[in-house]
Amino acid sequence: MNSSKINQILFLGNRAANVFKSSDDDHFKANYITYKPANPFSELNNLIVYNKLEFETACEYEFECLKDHFVSLIHSNKLPSSFKLIVGDPSELIYQAFCSALMEAQLYIQQDYQEIHLWLYPMGMTSLDIRKELSQFIFELKKNEIPVLLLRKPINESDEILKSFYLIFKTSEIYELIEKMDGVEFLICKKKVNLIDG
Repeated sequence: MNSSKINQILFLGNRAANVFKSSDDDHFKANYITYKPANPFSELNNLIVYNKLEFETACEYEFECLKDHFVSLIHSNKLPSSFKLIVGDPSELIYQAFCSALMEAQLYIQQDYQEIHLWLYPMGMTSLDIRKELSQFIFELKKNEIPVLLLRKPINESDEILKSFYLIFKTSEIYELIEKMDGVEFLICKKKVNLIDG
């Protein structure tokens, strides 16, 4: 697998994969990463699933182990590291782990653009522990100047928002995206961010 290839969209985490199953068509060119726990009554390992590829892992659903495993998969070119748009629920550990692995991999893989993150409203925001985890995660995203938008519209209206992303992806600056898209809220970004062309 060529990790330098630019992929259109990644639905990252089990919630995004479940929500956007119906969006998997040629228009979106979608990719999926999910975590599948092993059956406790079998001798099989847990799985990280990328589209139809399955990677066995000894990791339980735990941040550090998942992040290290993702770094290994990225560096061995088994998982891509370049996406235009990453969609998911940031309260999911698999989301945090993969994004943290991408940030770590950027030390070795030079990019001339930054992916945009589109967050579904976190399901776990009522949990104090989740809020603490997210605050550290948000700090790392800000430090790396990675653009993050929050989807405020109901999930059943989100397909139209995703289609709008593709219609205007060749725009030169991210604030133009925000001005043109109703139901999307700016969270993190440099004042101006160049998007990948094409």
